[in-house]
Amino acid sequence: MLELGRILNAAGPVTAATGLVIFAMGAAYHDPASFEMNLGIILMVVGIIAFIIGAVVYRQASPE
Repeated sequence: MLELGRILNAAGPVTAATGLVIFAMGAAYHDPASFEMNLGIILMVVGIIAFIIGAVVYRQASPE
């Protein structure tokens, strides 16, 4: 479980940042592209949730 927490802690913020970039690219068009904006929001939410779950799992599994 400790390794799962580490992986989620590493992958969560990267996924959220990638979602932010994709969202910004979709919003930069003269006519905003809804697919890119929706995909960016989904990736940001999934990344934040993965990071929170990873932090909880890591804290619970780490030896005191």
